[in-house]
Amino acid sequence: MHKVELFLRVAKEASLLGGLVLKEFYKREDNKVMEKGEKDIYSLADKLSEERIREHIQKHLPDHLIVGEEEGGSSDGDYVWYIDPLDGTKNYIAGFPIFGTSVGLLYKGEPLVGAVYLPAFDSLYWAAKGGGSYKDGKPIRVKQKEKLKECYVAYGYPSRAKRDLNIYWNIFKEVFDKVGAMRRPGAAAIDLCFVAEGIFDGLLEFELNPWDVAAGYLIATEAGAKVSLTRGFVKNTDVYAGNDLCFAFIENVIKLNLGG
Repeated sequence: MHKVELFLRVAKEASLLGGLVLKEFYKREDNKVMEKGEKDIYSLADKLSEERIREHIQKHLPDHLIVGEEEGGSSDGDYVWYIDPLDGTKNYIAGFPIFGTSVGLLYKGEPLVGAVYLPAFDSLYWAAKGGGSYKDGKPIRVKQKEKLKECYVAYGYPSRAKRDLNIYWNIFKEVFDKVGAMRRPGAAAIDLCFVAEGIFDGLLEFELNPWDVAAGYLIATEAGAKVSLTRGFVKNTDVYAGNDLCFAFIENVIKLNLGG
């Protein structure tokens, strides 16, 4: 039997502990920035945040597996935590305050609990399967709209795209033409929380990793959003989400351009 209350508490505490690291190093000159590859960077804060999150999960749930953005890990088990110690690394390094920690637990491939913390705003989002979604202890819910022109949509394209970029330009143009506005905050987990809260009405982001979406997926769905992952919780998955109206529209555009 799942110990959901314990799992959720650990997720919330771990995301807050990682967030304390991010607060400590935010805008500090000694936050060393390193390259993993072309257009792929991480900082000392990423590394230390992940260490803090891992330590907390392992202390309370030593039998669970952990997969993190910086240190990797095995997903060959029933209980697997996916952690992004700094969602929005480039935002963080630039001083743009849309960044945070994302901590999500999957049981046999299905999201069970998730927490996302935004240090710059001291806001904590969380959800447990079947229990609804919350921001700072208050329930949140996706907003339904009657017209696409009233909808705000978040988007994100990979800086190291594997697909032909023309596919993404076509998708962007088709969505941009029909909705009220599009925004690119640059942090998938946070964007999903913003859909859950009703700030955004739709979302489409591409070539992501499971730690980008594990927590946010659950928070959005528990808030009443429809969310789809094109490949599930694996590398190079795409995510699109939204209220009923926006989701149906985005899904049609995605399928026309990507197939499936």
